[in-house]
Amino acid sequence: MTDLFSKLETPSEAMKPITVSELSKKINDVLDGRIGRIDVVGQVNSPKLGNHWYFTISDGESKIDCAMWASKVKSNATGKLQGWNPKQGDQVIIRGSVGHYAKFGKTQIYVDRIKPAGEEKGALQLEYEALLKEFREAGWFDEQHKKTLPKYPQRIAIITSASSAAVQDVIETSRRRMPSVELLIINVAVQGDGAALAVKEAIERVDASAKSMGIDAIIVTRGGGGLEELWSFNDRGVAEAAFHCQTPIVAAIGHESDTSIIELVADHRASTPTQAAMVLVPDREELLQMIEHGQNRLLSVASRNLERLCSSLVLVEQKIQSSVASFIHRLSLVVATRSELLASKRPHALVQNRQKQVMLFQASLQAATTKKLTSEAHRIGSLESRLESIGPLEVLRRGFSLTQDSSGNLVRSSKNVQEGDQICTVLADGSLKSKVECAS
Repeated sequence: MTDLFSKLETPSEAMKPITVSELSKKINDVLDGRIGRIDVVGQVNSPKLGNHWYFTISDGESKIDCAMWASKVKSNATGKLQGWNPKQGDQVIIRGSVGHYAKFGKTQIYVDRIKPAGEEKGALQLEYEALLKEFREAGWFDEQHKKTLPKYPQRIAIITSASSAAVQDVIETSRRRMPSVELLIINVAVQGDGAALAVKEAIERVDASAKSMGIDAIIVTRGGGGLEELWSFNDRGVAEAAFHCQTPIVAAIGHESDTSIIELVADHRASTPTQAAMVLVPDREELLQMIEHGQNRLLSVASRNLERLCSSLVLVEQKIQSSVASFIHRLSLVVATRSELLASKRPHALVQNRQKQVMLFQASLQAATTKKLTSEAHRIGSLESRLESIGPLEVLRRGFSLTQDSSGNLVRSSKNVQEGDQICTVLADGSLKSKVECAS
């Protein structure tokens, strides 16, 4: 670095300013000339393995970015390394050159080769896995310990760095979704010495005051980083504070590929700060749509129920009318029957009834008399015919005659008349009167 700043030792000499690009080139030349190709051992963090590989390596205290181009990735996958990809926490040895990336102003290693550094993992990764195993066996990650998130929180505490991009993401997302939700920002350090203790104490203080301050939920968040940068959220004290917290906690630490212990202990894990806000803060537009949909459904249900009720009322009305009509008809029949019975019990009705009976008896008697008379007339006619057949007239018709005296008495013997008596001789077709001249 003395080559770059040697002129600072003679401030009396006039210095000509250089551009940023010129300075970046000088830095790159110094790094390439003074360091050159080098082997570095460290722990892999935040690997992004596509055609090109991007990751960082660290030793727990320092870290440096690495880039491995696709051609180097392809040539590296030979022999025992074929099919091997570095993972988070792997201890590796890399070979490459140190350069300065002018566009982003950062120093990084351009990796030519990478291989595992034996079977050992980095110290942080081993500690992380040990804590992970301990808490998992203790059941701290189990669903039975997860508290239900509030559906409609009114106040949310956000534990993070007040100057971070993460808190801005939460604020913007919350304002966009539901401006009425109040956000209480708890400013803490999220990395470095004392960060873990600050996060732990913030969780405990917020939880202790949640009821009195009307805090419905807590968001613990920060942006992405390597394992050492996110280590505060793998701290035992932070995990214990989150587990014993009575207020629901949503944790969003690092990127989606990063997983910290507090995220596993929390009641809900979000992949990003924006996602954490979306999990807790209801969407106003969605709620309005739900309300409108519910209103439409309510109106539809009410309309259908009203139609069914009207139909039921019509049916009930028809049944009532039918029942009333039937009841009135039955009553009319009863009244008519009772009226007839009552009318039949009245004197006039009794007289009429008796008259009807007399008339029926009279008609019956007349019919019987007529029948009897007719029968007797036929019998008398028959007897008359028989009588006539044996009667005097019939005898007279056969040539006989009978004689009567002047008194009409039948003269049965000549001794019954005397000379000079007037007699009448009855013939079949008439009578003759004569005078007795001789009786013997």
